[in-house]
Amino acid sequence: MKKIDLLLGWLFSAAFLFTLTSCESDDEPVVVEVPEQTEGVFVLNRGNFKENNASISYFDTESKTVVSDLFSTLNGRKLGDSAQELLVYGGKMYTTVYGSYQIEVMDKKGKSLKTITSKNTDDSYHQPRCMASGNGKVYVTFYDGYVGIVDTTSLEVTKIAPVGLNPEQLTLVNNKIYVAVSEGMATTPGTKVAVLDATTLAEITKIDVLMNPTEILSDSQGDVYVISMGDYGNTLNNTLQRIDKQTQKSTVLMEATTMTMKNDTLYAINALWGKPVTDYIKYDCKNESVITTNFLKDAITYPVGANPSCLAVDPVTGNIYIGVSDFKTNSDMHIFSPEGKLLHKFEVGLEPKSIAFISNK
Repeated sequence: MKKIDLLLGWLFSAAFLFTLTSCESDDEPVVVEVPEQTEGVFVLNRGNFKENNASISYFDTESKTVVSDLFSTLNGRKLGDSAQELLVYGGKMYTTVYGSYQIEVMDKKGKSLKTITSKNTDDSYHQPRCMASGNGKVYVTFYDGYVGIVDTTSLEVTKIAPVGLNPEQLTLVNNKIYVAVSEGMATTPGTKVAVLDATTLAEITKIDVLMNPTEILSDSQGDVYVISMGDYGNTLNNTLQRIDKQTQKSTVLMEATTMTMKNDTLYAINALWGKPVTDYIKYDCKNESVITTNFLKDAITYPVGANPSCLAVDPVTGNIYIGVSDFKTNSDMHIFSPEGKLLHKFEVGLEPKSIAFISNK
């Protein structure tokens, strides 16, 4: 009897342990969702024309430390002359270096992967200016009058087409490319935004805008926003316009000199050359209305001869970045909260021109 009791006890214990083991093995693994965070900010500094002193500054958002010339530090050479724009797309970072006739492709830490150049039929080099991304491609304007496509796998310019003299920024909307054709080096600046097929680069139409269009963005509804530089205040100031998705006609909204966008909120600054900054504008693209003409609660102190040289909004935190440059010395980058309170300021290189954010996802 005693042996039977012992045997039953052993069987019960074994069954209990088996049940526990089975339950544990059936449990799903616990997945901890890591929130998206901005880990670093890259600032492209244009440098002085013909002085080969363009650079990239890197700001660590956690430690608040700055690497002043990241590209040279990592690659043992200078970035080049007159850098224009910085773009993060997929696992790579791209920058146009206008004065050196090249597009520099890097990993998301700043290590060079390839230097891309493109030539005209007369063997002269195209001059890369601005970029937009989508469809697995990077679209580039070339200041000598072209738009090209960079394949993000082969890292080659796979297609190029004429668009008009001195094209500046471009934006991708529903497989169409809208290009600000400034003709800024012509005797009379241009007044057109060219619309191209994003696959073939064939021209679809041209849209009338004010003189010398340079900056261009689009919202989630397909409306396009253009800043025209005018004639630098002689008869026409810098002006922000909206191109309606349906009518493809432009309408004047307000004066503005630079802009950026986050989640259908357009941020713009109005700061005419040599004059005080007058407006820090937030515009609701969906409701087509001005939210405020002063989104800063803390003012920026501008040194003599200095102006805002770049503007960006962190897509994760909503923090606002404004670069200030006197175009002669190293510059300051100001970080404001979404509510407009100054959070931090750090030094970057000569004439910060473009900003890119890197997150943990």
